[in-house]
Amino acid sequence: MSDRYHRSMLLFGAEGQQRLCETSVLLVGAGGLGSPFAQHLALLGVKRVMAADAEELDETNRNRFVGARFDDPVPGSAKVDLVCRTVKEINPEVDVQPLPFNLVSAEVFAAAREADWIVGCFDKDGPRAILNELSAVYDKPYIDLASDVPEPGIYGGRVCVSLNGNGCLECMGLLDRREVRRYFETPEQREREDAIYGIPQGALEEKGPSVSPINGVIASIAATEFMVAVTGMREPTRLQEYRGWESKVLVSKDEPTADCPICKGIRGKPQEADVERYLRLPHLRFGE
Repeated sequence: MSDRYHRSMLLFGAEGQQRLCETSVLLVGAGGLGSPFAQHLALLGVKRVMAADAEELDETNRNRFVGARFDDPVPGSAKVDLVCRTVKEINPEVDVQPLPFNLVSAEVFAAAREADWIVGCFDKDGPRAILNELSAVYDKPYIDLASDVPEPGIYGGRVCVSLNGNGCLECMGLLDRREVRRYFETPEQREREDAIYGIPQGALEEKGPSVSPINGVIASIAATEFMVAVTGMREPTRLQEYRGWESKVLVSKDEPTADCPICKGIRGKPQEADVERYLRLPHLRFGE
C-alpha cells in the first residue's frame, strides 16, 4: 500500500484503505457540490470516479467550483473534464471517466449499473427523484447532497444516505412533489401551467445563492459518511442537516416509511420497475 495513505490507515486500517481502493463511484452533478466531493474521493484513493454532467463552466461558477482555474475558457470548459483533471492532479492512481451527458442518458444509466456507489449533487428535485429511483432499482448505495438558502439569513443544507433499502429521499419526505412534477412536464405543459397560474416564464427555474464554504461543509459531511461506510468504521448516518446560520449539524431521528415504494418496493428489480422508461422521454434526455 502506498505511503500516501499512511495517515488514513492510522484511522481505519489497511483493510479499510484497500476497500476504498477497490470502490468505484458515479458522481452525478459536477458543480459547486460535486467538485469538492470529487476532491475528497481523490484524497481517499478510490478506484474510479465517473463524473456525469452535461454543463460547461460559466463565470458564475467560479466562486465555488473546486479545481477551476482562472484561465479555463468560458465557454469551452466541460465541468466533467475539470473535475476529472482535478482528481488526476491530486491522485494519478485514481481512474477517471468524464461523462458529458445529462442524467437521463444511456451513458449515465450504464455507469449507474457499473458503479459501487452513486452520489447525486443536484440543484433540483426532479433529477433527484430519478437518481433516487435509479439507485434503488440497481441496488446501489446512494448519497444525496443539497445546499440551500431558502430565505435571507437562513443557509445550510443536508446529506441523505440511502443504504440497503433503509430509507431514501422519497420516504424521508425530502422531495418537493410540485418541483418533481414540473420537471417531468414537457415544455408545452409548462407553458400552459404558467398561463393558467400567471407564473412568469422561467421564474421557478431561477437559481439562488451558492457559496464555496457552505458547499464545502456539505461535501465534507457526505465524504465522511462515504468513508465510514466503505471502510466499515460504522454505519453511515441516514440524514444530517447542516444549519449554517446556527452553527449546528442535526441528525434526524425520523424513521423511513415501512412500505416505501422506492427503497422497499422496487429495490433490486430493474425489469419490474422499468426505470429505463425515462430514456424514452425525449424532453428529459435533451433537457437540463
